[in-house]
Amino acid sequence: MHGTNVRRRLTGFAARVILVTVGLLLSALPASAQVPPFPQCPPVGLDTSCAILIVYNPDGSRVTLVDPSQPPYDGIEDTLIGVQNNSSASVSSLALSGPGIFGFDGDGLCSVFPRPSGCPYGPTGYEGRGSTTAVASTASCGGCGNTFTVFDADSGRVNFRVPIPPGGSAYFSLEGPTASFVQLTPATLTLSPLADTNDVDTQHTVTATVTDAQTNPVPNIVVRFSVTGSVNTTGSCTTNTSGQCSFTYTGPSLPGADRIHAFADTNNNGTQDVVPFEPFGDATKVWTPPLSTPLCEVDVTYGGWITANNGDRGSFGGNAKVDSQNNPQGQEEYQDHGPAQPMDVHSIDVLSVICTTSPPPKQASIFGTATIDGAGTYNYRIDVKDVDEPGKGADTYRIRLSTVPLYDSGEHTLNGGDIQIHE
Repeated sequence: MHGTNVRRRLTGFAARVILVTVGLLLSALPASAQVPPFPQCPPVGLDTSCAILIVYNPDGSRVTLVDPSQPPYDGIEDTLIGVQNNSSASVSSLALSGPGIFGFDGDGLCSVFPRPSGCPYGPTGYEGRGSTTAVASTASCGGCGNTFTVFDADSGRVNFRVPIPPGGSAYFSLEGPTASFVQLTPATLTLSPLADTNDVDTQHTVTATVTDAQTNPVPNIVVRFSVTGSVNTTGSCTTNTSGQCSFTYTGPSLPGADRIHAFADTNNNGTQDVVPFEPFGDATKVWTPPLSTPLCEVDVTYGGWITANNGDRGSFGGNAKVDSQNNPQGQEEYQDHGPAQPMDVHSIDVLSVICTTSPPPKQASIFGTATIDGAGTYNYRIDVKDVDEPGKGADTYRIRLSTVPLYDSGEHTLNGGDIQIHE
């Protein structure tokens, strides 16, 4: 036993010398902004505060600081460790490695005196707990203590059952000073939500979570997104301390569906690689017309027509309304007289009618499906404004069709006809 203690004392001393050197260098960095004593830990055994403090900087990077005035709290090798979260995201876990640091032998922070008054915080006695501030809490917390996931004697993960909030801290003990952070390699990427449905013209946010093979969250990984379908766009974000980041894009004007693909760009080269393997995930998005406005009614009278974006004469007519049971109904027609893009559009159905009457002018949108030149099924969207009476020279009309490429007449003032909107 004596020989073992001497060997462990020398191992702890050697590691501590390395960490003191690293800590002194890192403490000169403006991001650390921490100087001993470190109040994130309460008095434990021979220690009056943390011997080691791991700091999450605002950008999510981490530094390890050491207070050389704090010996092993048991007088041999056991080390009191604190975590300070100066980032903008909560910290839920921390993977660490070091010689024998997870080889627990029963002399955790709750086995010596003085010790936190709320002990024990977990079954091993090494667990400790968290605080919403940079000052340690010693209160009993009824199941909120830290937990450990031990990979082997030299590596493991500290799990903060209550994630450390921005500005908060936590403490625990290990069988020696932690020599380094485990190098986390992305192994899985999951997207949430995997499937979702929203109204057209709204925004959709998808969140990526990147973890390693032991389910540790992996921070500071660039996740690249690509969207194809009714919307075609790309974007990227960088994972936070919880291994998560989000991407938001705006939906289309017409009903449709998207496939969302994302991958963890581990080497940040902009390409999804097979070697090294870069994990990926997929999700889907469906865009639908909004719910109809109760008792909305839209009529076109006196042979409406506009000059479309392509220079052609576009004539239109029809009516749409929502009955007392909130069922949309009606019929719509539009003709592009050419020569740029002649077509004859007749509605198959009216799926949604939306009215806005305040503030003026009155506006409406009509969604449905239609044939073009008597064939096919295409989504259409008609947007109209009832600006003044008579409608010629004041009211506006626009139609969009799910042709390839998309047909868009553009919003134009009526050269003839009148739009009437009632609610």
